[in-house]
Amino acid sequence: MSNLDNENLIPQEAETPQDDDLLNWTPPELTQRALYTAQKDAGNYRGKKKKVDLSKPPAGKHRTLSLALLLSGAALLVLGTILAATGANGQQAVLEKGRLWYALWMSGQASTLCIFLLFLLPLDRDMRRPALFTVLGAGLAFFVPATIVTMLRQDGDMQAGALATGIIFIVLVSLACSPSLWLLLGMARRRSGEKAAAVAGCVMVFLNLMGLFGTLSGGANASPPAYVLALEILQGGCYVALLFNWPVLERPVLSNPQEGGMNDGQPE
Repeated sequence: MSNLDNENLIPQEAETPQDDDLLNWTPPELTQRALYTAQKDAGNYRGKKKKVDLSKPPAGKHRTLSLALLLSGAALLVLGTILAATGANGQQAVLEKGRLWYALWMSGQASTLCIFLLFLLPLDRDMRRPALFTVLGAGLAFFVPATIVTMLRQDGDMQAGALATGIIFIVLVSLACSPSLWLLLGMARRRSGEKAAAVAGCVMVFLNLMGLFGTLSGGANASPPAYVLALEILQGGCYVALLFNWPVLERPVLSNPQEGGMNDGQPE
């Protein structure tokens, strides 16, 4: 081939990069809009992921953690009850609040321990639901009168109307912050109540923490002592964490995973 023929050839390689650039070119407006849409979708996904749905029971994936929380809460409950009910602490509580309060409080502590046992041990489905309903209701039945007795002894000099108003207000606030009430409502509606009970328990723990600060500022002779209140706060924290992690109304922590747990009517 002559040099003249080589000069007349069209260099195809020189046109290929220009064609590729035209094919791959995207208007800047479309690129910016796609980036904005991707960022918005990512933000919505993160927001939905962080939202806590109180209508669904906990997943119950962390059995070991739930077992540790349950056993720790039960141990702290027993230890705190022994320290508060025996010796000088028990005598001072009886003198300040009376024997009726002492009996109601001890009965409430026993009910709470039974709740821990039902959360832990497998039981026949037909028996477990009535047993849970009974011990949760018994805990409230002892807790409310104990609160009323405490207020009557502390505010006995108040006028009848103001005293009644104060008692009603304190009882309603205490019930609203009681995890047992929300668990009972969940069972009555055959729905999940664990997460709502855990949120209420968080409020109760915060109120107890404020009481601990007040006790520390009141001196060493405050009743109950600061270390008893600290044990109650730790026990309440374990209880709240358990409710956030395990579907206690649906199945006990030691249920057989191969049997799919013990469904009490709550949604999966």
